Amino acid sequence: MTEKENSCTTLIFLFLLSLLVFDIIAWDWWRHGPSSQLDLMILRHTEKVVSTYPGFSQFLSLAGILGNSYFLGTLVILGGFFLARGKDWPALLFLLIIVLLGNLLVEPVKSWFQRPRPLPHLPGARGFSFPSSSAYLAAVVYGSLAFLISPHTSKWWSKIALFLGALTAVILVGLSRLFLRLHWLTDVLGAYALASSWLLFNLLVYKKIQQKWRP
Repeated sequence: MTEKENSCTTLIFLFLLSLLVFDIIAWDWWRHGPSSQLDLMILRHTEKVVSTYPGFSQFLSLAGILGNSYFLGTLVILGGFFLARGKDWPALLFLLIIVLLGNLLVEPVKSWFQRPRPLPHLPGARGFSFPSSSAYLAAVVYGSLAFLISPHTSKWWSKIALFLGALTAVILVGLSRLFLRLHWLTDVLGAYALASSWLLFNLLVYKKIQQKWRP
């Protein structure tokens, strides 16, 4: 088996694993009702942390900007300009496909599950809760930018910095959803699993096209 075939096999395995994780999370809360014991425990813990360390809550409020739709849209535009400048048209096309179509995916999923928010009276707690749109979109945008831009740098440390930066931003957005008590823990984990499956599916298609046209 060639290196390219190994890469595609790994992507397929991770894609199926992400779907399995999403199914397990969705089935678990569906079986237990609006919230599981783990969700309730995490909610009580975050309430205690917020009341004890108000500065931490303020920091996460600022970190939540990393998942703001306008901020993410700006990053996509800048990433698109970078790829266009390097004349990487396939990567630019897939960036738009991943982000734009991915953005259309999450709301129908939320409407299907119709899970209530942990504290619906809080500002910003609008709509349904599962999966977290902010965590999902952050994972899709930062993940796609990291994967599609990293081939344009030959330095290993810059590749690592790119992926670590993307991972840090995604984690901070998820934590902000939890500690602002706008989502349950399983909302965030489900968002990560759904975003991972969407990203991996598109990257698999992208690599298959690359293999076909660039043997």
